[in-house]
Amino acid sequence: MSDIVIEASGLRKEFGTAVAVDDVSFTLHRGQSLAVVGESGSGKTTVARMLIGLETPSDGTISVCGRPRGTGRVSSRERRKRAREIQIVFQDPYSSLDKLQRIGDVVETSLALHFPLTPAERRRRALELLEAVGLAERHADMLPRQLSGGQRQRVAIARAIAVQPEVLVLDEAVAALDVSIQAQILNLLADIRERSGISYVFISHDLAVVHQISDTAIVMSNGRIVERGATPDLLRAPQEEYTRALRAAVPRPGWKPSRRQQA
Repeated sequence: MSDIVIEASGLRKEFGTAVAVDDVSFTLHRGQSLAVVGESGSGKTTVARMLIGLETPSDGTISVCGRPRGTGRVSSRERRKRAREIQIVFQDPYSSLDKLQRIGDVVETSLALHFPLTPAERRRRALELLEAVGLAERHADMLPRQLSGGQRQRVAIARAIAVQPEVLVLDEAVAALDVSIQAQILNLLADIRERSGISYVFISHDLAVVHQISDTAIVMSNGRIVERGATPDLLRAPQEEYTRALRAAVPRPGWKPSRRQQA
């Protein structure tokens, strides 16, 4: 079995006459964490949306877990299969959660779609997943508005990993959180990857953040990749002026989140 879980080749995305992504290619290996870095408008989020099927490439190909992604309509069965391959966590967990659905039910709904579990088994597994992301049993009966931003993002992560995907796309998943809560979520993601061997595509504008979470990185500007390499190398000695400007925005040299009390 190949250890390549995502292979993107020559991706291009046009919106009318505007080109959002132009000739983007990369591979992601099993257990690897790849950062896609760039400022707003660089095309990085469009790449994420193409990976999970929310946008269709104007040109180029995407293969996930060895299966090419077509551009036509897909059956419900195929959608469920794809969901087991790749999931996404968005920047704003509040808008991605049903405001009237209790937290335990959020996770149980994902489980019900993919696994033949009894109600008792689903509830037990949902509580295990909430515990795995640092939440307590009492949180299962709460609504999203009763949680903090960091806690809501933990719920979004629990829902995503509930289906045991091979790849998790994190689209600016910590950008809306303050620095101390960012540290907690990044450490949580590192722990999940260590335990499960899941692969990450981490979308961010912040090189300080990707330093904590990624092995390799590609840097995007105006829809194109301008630099790529091991994340420590890009932080230590970036070759492109654009990457150097991103590095200059890092709060301080050697910034790295430390473990803190959970949100």
